[in-house]
Amino acid sequence: MVNLSRFLVILFIVGLLGFLATPNELLAEYKSDTPSGQNIAKLPATPDDPKLLNGHVYPNWGPVCQRYTYSVIYVDDKGRAPEYVKIYFNGQMYDMEKEDPASSDYFRGVKYVYKYVPKKLGSNFYFFEASNGLGKARSNIIDSPDNGPVLFNSAFEKNEIAVVDASQQTKILAYDVGDEWVGGVALSDDGKYLAAKTHKKIYLFDTSKPDNPIWVYEGPGERPGDVKGGIDISGDGSRIFASIGGRGILFDNKSNEPLWIYQGTNNAYNAAISKDGKYMAMGTAGGVSSTADGYQSFPDTNLLILWNEKSEAPLWQYHTEGNWHDVSLSDDGSFITGATGCPDRRFYLFSKDSNKPVIRSEMLTKDSPVHRAKISGDGRYAAVGSESNDGAVFLFFQDSSTPVWKAPMPDRSSVRALNFTSDGKYIGAATFKGDVFIFGRDSDNPIAHWNVANVSLGGVDIAEDGSFIAAGGTDNKLHIFPRDSAVPKSIDFNEYVQEVDIAANGKYIAAGTGGSVYFFEAFEGSMPPAVECQEIKEPPVEEATIINQPLSGNAVIKDARTDKKQWPGMLFGFGFLGSLMVLAGYIGAVKYGWLSKLKRIPVKEMAEIQSADGREERLKLNRKIVTAISAVSLIFLVLTVMAGVINGINKQKLENSGKQGQEAALAEEGEIKETGCGNSMCEPDRGETKASCPQDCLE
Repeated sequence: MVNLSRFLVILFIVGLLGFLATPNELLAEYKSDTPSGQNIAKLPATPDDPKLLNGHVYPNWGPVCQRYTYSVIYVDDKGRAPEYVKIYFNGQMYDMEKEDPASSDYFRGVKYVYKYVPKKLGSNFYFFEASNGLGKARSNIIDSPDNGPVLFNSAFEKNEIAVVDASQQTKILAYDVGDEWVGGVALSDDGKYLAAKTHKKIYLFDTSKPDNPIWVYEGPGERPGDVKGGIDISGDGSRIFASIGGRGILFDNKSNEPLWIYQGTNNAYNAAISKDGKYMAMGTAGGVSSTADGYQSFPDTNLLILWNEKSEAPLWQYHTEGNWHDVSLSDDGSFITGATGCPDRRFYLFSKDSNKPVIRSEMLTKDSPVHRAKISGDGRYAAVGSESNDGAVFLFFQDSSTPVWKAPMPDRSSVRALNFTSDGKYIGAATFKGDVFIFGRDSDNPIAHWNVANVSLGGVDIAEDGSFIAAGGTDNKLHIFPRDSAVPKSIDFNEYVQEVDIAANGKYIAAGTGGSVYFFEAFEGSMPPAVECQEIKEPPVEEATIINQPLSGNAVIKDARTDKKQWPGMLFGFGFLGSLMVLAGYIGAVKYGWLSKLKRIPVKEMAEIQSADGREERLKLNRKIVTAISAVSLIFLVLTVMAGVINGINKQKLENSGKQGQEAALAEEGEIKETGCGNSMCEPDRGETKASCPQDCLE
């Protein structure tokens, strides 16, 4: 019995260790640094960092006194709960709440929300921050926090596509498109054809037959807003190229059946076609994430793409770390210009023969996009406009990456409206503070200057001979500025005029209305006061977010726990402990005679028990019982240890699978970029130099 007792003690210790080896999620508590809300610093990356995905505000535009929801998805590859998830909102940090209080699958992702009802127009800057107690993550920061929602006084339900007779200042075509925001208008050289794009449809008009369009194309639409797509038409009006819903589409003017369709992954800021109709280009937007080493964008977004008329297969494409805010082509398509947003902020010039830039300028602003880049007909000159506190007009020659001259704007106001005559002699520019300029190619001193008080100017174009400028305003007017007159003329519209194009013959002006993400800047210095919300408007319910679904693909990360069933190690452990206790109790009862003490046994029966034969029979029975109970205990012990080992292996596989799955998904979204010589990105941190990788490192 002594040996058996020792065996039981050893068995108990081993079994207890096996029981404790069963997986159990325990998280230590750590105190994070309190964000100041004043200085937005880059976070050092650690292996324990969680991830924040799909941060945005819904709706992204609308009126005051409506409820807006800021949301972000918190993901941790080890399934750790967040210590906090916060939103930085206009200088303060606020706690966010789970959209679904019962949701706790942090491995796959949990959505957090913050709700807000604005009472006045203005900007709202935000980003998200989270910590799991070991690492931190931030999202929605490039050089500064995201801004949104964009707030308006108007519901933009009376939008219009129009053509104005320039000499008479009267509309010869006025087409009501209701709540469709106009994202682009383009006239053929003779003004006969007008191509227009809204966030829902593409239209082609014969301006001599203004009542109805020649045809309408309706495909996958897009949300109205900043990334507005774009449209352009060849000089003779025979070909139309447009971007809508991430697609690049080429049309003939005879039919709304596309000649070809390029299916992209992201919407575009602008689209262009050469005057001869043989080449097309599009500049797309995309997402950018902050890393310890800088910024990286999704590899299938932020592309400048070039085609010819023959096929939807691109001739080439070029990737940057910033959105392509503009693109334009020389008359024969031999040269292409582009301008990028944060964090790239450059001007580019390409030849149609290569995606290696002819010019890749230095950064032209400190923290704001380069919004416009227009090329002359022969490709020798380019006019560029920059935004925000670095607002300026630049002139570039084809043979230099340094601008010939730079003309800063009054009060450094943004130049988001700019155009260039085909002969390269005149530049027309307008600012969001109401300034309008005509520049000559030879000097940064303007030939003419006007200011429209208390009006922000949007779309702009300049006549080919430089004789007048047309610009849309937040006063719902199309303004016409003759070069030889100090007094502009105007035509009334129902909404903000954000798209303008002048026919090459100078006889017609096309205009389109809609909202603009920069509309709030219209009220700089004269912001309307806050209002008392008599009623809070509830927006339509946002479509449900599919957790861990890449934005640019269809693959969904599969949780390995759905395939790997957990062994019931705890149940086996309790079985082992229970059988061990039964065994110990039985041995104690036999050894110390607990049963005989509880019950008085007659003398005759006691004598039989104490006889030699009786003792032998009793020992045989006890051995059988002890052996049986020990066998059960041993089985439970083995199962407990096996459960601990197998569950530990499955857990490691789960974590590795989760990391790989999330990395694959994030690579789809662009949070992990492809690297290596030949990917159009110079990466000095990976050893790339002009000598070792000339196709990427141009300077």
